[in-house]
Amino acid sequence: MNRCLPAALILTALLAACAPKSEPPAPAGPKTTTIAISYDDLLNQKNITRDVTLAVGDTLQISLGSNASTGYRWNPDMQISNSAVLVQAGHEMITPSGSQAGTPGSEVWALQALGRGAATVKGSYGRPWPGGEQDAWTFTARVTVN
Repeated sequence: MNRCLPAALILTALLAACAPKSEPPAPAGPKTTTIAISYDDLLNQKNITRDVTLAVGDTLQISLGSNASTGYRWNPDMQISNSAVLVQAGHEMITPSGSQAGTPGSEVWALQALGRGAATVKGSYGRPWPGGEQDAWTFTARVTVN
């Protein structure tokens, strides 16, 4: 009989007892998906469309390049085709810190996925005053919420 065998079994049992217990993975919570279109990309494409899939509870963040010094701006309220699926939770203008006048920044929207289904989100960039160039650029997101 091999005398090392019982010692090896005891050592293996002790190591298994002292090993850290593996925790079950934490449940996946809501996540944020970002669509970012830079100002340079915006200048190269007049009509931008993106497709995105979210889960109920997720946030869609849309960041679109803008330059307020030109008189153009994005409509602060996105047009959402189905408010039972998606709602706008926020909008803010972001200017680069320490930048010179005329430097492009961005506008950012937060949209919350409320229920399963499909919704279309639309935004337009133009000069909003009477006689100003309306809808010079457009952004559309086709959103599916599972």
